[in-house]
Amino acid sequence: MSGTAVPDGIRSARLVLTPLDLAADAAGLHVAYGDPRVSRPWADEEPPRDEAETRERLAARVERPGGRLWTIRRAGEPDALGVVELADVPPTPWLSWMLRPAQWRRGITGEAVAALVEHLFAAGGLERVEAWADAANTGSIGVARRAGLTERSRFTMSTPVGGTREKVVLGRLRAPGPQRFHLAHPVLPVRDVDASLALLHAGLGLEPGFRAGEPAHHAAARLGPWSAGPALRLALAPGGEPIAPVTVVLDAGTPLAGLAARWTAAGGRTGGPVRRMPWGAYELCCLLPEGHRLLVGGPPS
Repeated sequence: MSGTAVPDGIRSARLVLTPLDLAADAAGLHVAYGDPRVSRPWADEEPPRDEAETRERLAARVERPGGRLWTIRRAGEPDALGVVELADVPPTPWLSWMLRPAQWRRGITGEAVAALVEHLFAAGGLERVEAWADAANTGSIGVARRAGLTERSRFTMSTPVGGTREKVVLGRLRAPGPQRFHLAHPVLPVRDVDASLALLHAGLGLEPGFRAGEPAHHAAARLGPWSAGPALRLALAPGGEPIAPVTVVLDAGTPLAGLAARWTAAGGRTGGPVRRMPWGAYELCCLLPEGHRLLVGGPPS
């Protein structure tokens, strides 16, 4: 039995999920949330100091637009072991979860999340759902996969508590089908395709992909080592025609201070030092000879 809705909650083989009741659940959930092994990866926060602070923080999560939380319990037992959270916000609702460390590696979170996803698709009207997991957190990735979520993309994020981590975006559609589009490849007109490809490889570590012509008139600089994935396309501009510079944003997991030094050592110019953006991220502007601007975001150092 998976994701079965009954008057007192959502039941699975061993568990029951009930809407969060702060008065009844805060004490038990503080056991989980009050542990830094839980609060840091789940909420990017230091742990709450006491039960009252746990109650305040959970209340704030419930008050977010589309926020809903369910408490995880073993069937017939009173202890609140953890929560599963749904943020039902556009464009894609997302899930998160936490559990007492003493209950880890028993399949509890995987069973709870799988039950909730089945319920949300069957009765909740959701068309799709996603979850983010640290790439190094094989446990959380396993939880998402048990609920039928599969890897969709990756990105890097930095927080004062969690540091810089690679995140895996896992998602599932209620009615699976082929994805309409997979990637977008910006095309940069350049005066010398081979020289630009060499600069991107030496300065940023982009991997040479396909190359056409001798000398090259088209080529690809791949952001990763795989045969399919995001890339910058380079196209030879007709001689004498003006080139309109374009701006491309790249999400990097490499410290920007070292990347700036590598770029300049390879002969590239920057648009200035690494700078902190108004939204808190850091950015390095790398300039190609034609004036194209590569805005590279990532950890500062």
